[in-house]
Formats: sequence, structure tokens, C-alpha cells
Amino acid sequence: MKDFEALKGIWSGQVSEPKISGDDIIKSLKKSKNTFGNKLLFETAGMLAGVIVFVWVWISNPFMMWTTHLSLLILIICCIYYIFIQINDYRSISNSESLLKQPEEYIGYLKDYRHKRYILNTRKYSIYSIFIGIAFALYFIELYFIAPLWQTAGGIAFTIGWFVVSWRLMRIYIRREQERLYEMIENLERLQKQFSSKHSPDADTL
Repeated sequence: MKDFEALKGIWSGQVSEPKISGDDIIKSLKKSKNTFGNKLLFETAGMLAGVIVFVWVWISNPFMMWTTHLSLLILIICCIYYIFIQINDYRSISNSESLLKQPEEYIGYLKDYRHKRYILNTRKYSIYSIFIGIAFALYFIELYFIAPLWQTAGGIAFTIGWFVVSWRLMRIYIRREQERLYEMIENLERLQKQFSSKHSPDADTL
């Protein structure tokens, strides 16, 4: 009776992991890759619009203090840096199409890419945020001299609130991005195991 229950457990475990279609996995991977690429392009377009706005503000306003000019320069450099990173990642994920024919290499590529994105969205994002904070602080120096105190205080409070909200949204962004990439890796690994077991010597003898 115990042997029967053990065999029953083995069979139920096999049923819980149904065979998956290679074509379905490839289609799912391509869809996820395209979705991820489009997200990168959208974020790049947003940063490009930010650069245009900052340049326009810099040119059209006669700022008095050098700190404000430095502030806008830092903001523009930060945006350009972010654009460069996103374009580089977009090219990397787009040029990975050929690796779909080599599952092991593609799994390795995705794991490495996932790790790099995590570092970008944690360590590098923290440094990026520090520079953005410095830029706002430099801008508030001029605002302190040309605007009422309540406007300066309100601007500082709004900026702090914006940083807090951005930090929380970034936590969600990181989790969703990591889950999306992990799902791609998991699907490939399942497909690889399925084909490995299908072509293993033990499978041929059964």
C-alpha cells in the first residue's frame, strides 16, 4: 500500500509539470523580448524629452548664479547618461535574437543581463539619484534669493516627496523587471530539461 502511494505521488508530480511546446516557448520569449525592448525605447524617449526641456529652460531664462547653470548641466548629463545606458541595453536585447537557437548560451546571456540590470537599478540608480539631488540643491540656492521663503520651502518639500515616491516606485519597477527576466530564464530552462530528458540514454531504453 505504501509502494502504491509512493508511485501515485510520482505520477501526480509528473502530471503537475505538463510538457511544453518549444514553439510556444520561443513565441513567448520573443513577445517578452519585444515588450522589454519597447519599454526601454519608451523610457529613452522620456529622457530625451527631459533633455530638450532642460536645454530650453537653460537657454530661455537669464539665471543669475553659477550654481543654477551647474545644476542644469548636471541634470542634462544625468539624462544623457541614462539615455546611453537604455540604448545600449536595447541594442543588447534586440541583438540576442540569434541566441534563441542556442538555449544554453541564451540562458547564460539572460542571467548575466538580469544581473546587470539589477546593478543598474540599485547601485547605479543610487549614484544617479545623488547627482539629481545635488542638482536640485544647487538650483534651490538661486531660488532662495529670488523667491519668497515659503516657495523655496515648498519646493524643497515637494522635491523630497518626489524622491520618496520615486524610490518606492523604483522598488516595484525592479521587482517586475526581475520577475519578467526570471520568467524568460525559467521557461528556457524548463524547455532545456524537457529536451535533455527526451534525448537522454535512460529515455531511449524505456
